[in-house]
Amino acid sequence: MHKKILLFLLLIPFSVKATCSNQELTRYKTLSSHINTYYTYNEESKKFSITIYNASNELKIVNKNNNKEYNTKDKIGETRIDDISPGENLKLAIYPINGECADYRTRTIYLNVPHLNNYYEEEVCKDNNHELCQKWANTSIYSKEQFIEKVKKETKEETIEITPPEEKKDKYGFFDFLADFYIPILLVIIVSGSIAIYFLDKKQKFDF
Repeated sequence: MHKKILLFLLLIPFSVKATCSNQELTRYKTLSSHINTYYTYNEESKKFSITIYNASNELKIVNKNNNKEYNTKDKIGETRIDDISPGENLKLAIYPINGECADYRTRTIYLNVPHLNNYYEEEVCKDNNHELCQKWANTSIYSKEQFIEKVKKETKEETIEITPPEEKKDKYGFFDFLADFYIPILLVIIVSGSIAIYFLDKKQKFDF
């Protein structure tokens, strides 16, 4: 009986899955750390494109918003995700493409795409530097009427002129007069004194 069980077990194929070593996982994490991104905006489609570069061809990028996979085949390690709506937040997970570490996430990249202000071309925003009138301001919480009303109200508050208080004028006294005009007065005294001395001196000489 025991021989039959042993023979049966020997006939069953066994597969032992290799494990992902720390050294190999560290290598994939290092490759993942080199990945960078930037985005561009298409005025016609009103959509963003995310360009991923410096990505090794040993890695795959999974967009967790829709589980689409992206990988690179060119030398510069570049791939692109298109049709991203303004204000959308992306979560990109990086995995090795194959091998023992394929199930391990080596990095997660979070991207926040700017909100497009649907009202920035409204009449109320012409020549208006208010923050709500910026092209990439987040105005999604306002209806068009609420937006116009808020911008008008806050713009009006900013332009109200505050009249500064009048300065208190002190009384103008004799010593203030001397402080302002002491040089001309001093010159008059010196000149008058010099003239008087001159005539006195002449009178003494000619005795008249």
